[in-house]
Amino acid sequence: MDQRNLFRIIVVLCFLIRSIFNKSSESTLHRSKRSYDVRHRSQENSPDNTLKHSNDRPSIFATDNSTVIVAQIGGTATLPCVVRKFNTGVISWIRKDDHRLLTVGLTTYSSDGRLLVEHVRHLQNWGLLIKHVQPSDAGIYECQISTHPPTSIFVILKVTEAVAEILGAPDLYIRAGSTLRLVCSLKHSTEPPSYVFWYHEKHMINYDAGVLVLADRSSSVLLLHETDKSHNGNYTCSPSNAVPASINVHVLNATAEEKPAAMQHANTSTSSSTCTVFNFSVPVSLTILVLQSAWAR
Repeated sequence: MDQRNLFRIIVVLCFLIRSIFNKSSESTLHRSKRSYDVRHRSQENSPDNTLKHSNDRPSIFATDNSTVIVAQIGGTATLPCVVRKFNTGVISWIRKDDHRLLTVGLTTYSSDGRLLVEHVRHLQNWGLLIKHVQPSDAGIYECQISTHPPTSIFVILKVTEAVAEILGAPDLYIRAGSTLRLVCSLKHSTEPPSYVFWYHEKHMINYDAGVLVLADRSSSVLLLHETDKSHNGNYTCSPSNAVPASINVHVLNATAEEKPAAMQHANTSTSSSTCTVFNFSVPVSLTILVLQSAWAR
């Protein structure tokens, strides 16, 4: 094989190697671009990204996107959706979690009778009302206006459980003849109760003689004057829209008994005194024995 043929073979091999390398690079670049496109699309379609970019046209809505509303179980939730007056599109409410259409305009499409639209014409408010709120109502709701393209904001509903709490529970000790004062406050409540009933054991006592009940938006106070042994027992505060709370009341004789708190302090003091005497009596006894032994010698 002469040098000319050898040179030709080397040139052909270099050309083939270069062609293979270029194809491999193009294939790798194409796969990387496709992977980026897939990741980019998935990020754009993610729920968090949807909430962020749903307000691309903020001038349409007066209500802030991602507004959080808190309602208690059994209460009423009002999800706001106020649009600018110059918009004439139709408003729809959609539950984001399951993409269920709830309302279109003033018409309710859901079979759930607890849902309705609260429309205030001069304010352009298209709020969604949910009555008798349940834990399953919590989630993300979409208020959409039929512009081109459609524009939405999202409202987040959080559901809490209101509970009653009596100051001093679980046990309260008072002296006979004193005034019993029980304070029942509401925790995690978003609206005041329609009523608060107080029970002594299983008997409702709100309207009993000698009983005074004072109430405001967040608490109820029970007052009983001139207490005696008949006022011993369990007292329950039961608001109309919260989990009840109870306390055990112990009425003690003014002469024969003392408040357990005082008794506990007295017992503690006595125990401490006994221990102190005991601790100091050992060295004193030893000292006396040593002195007696030395004197005998």
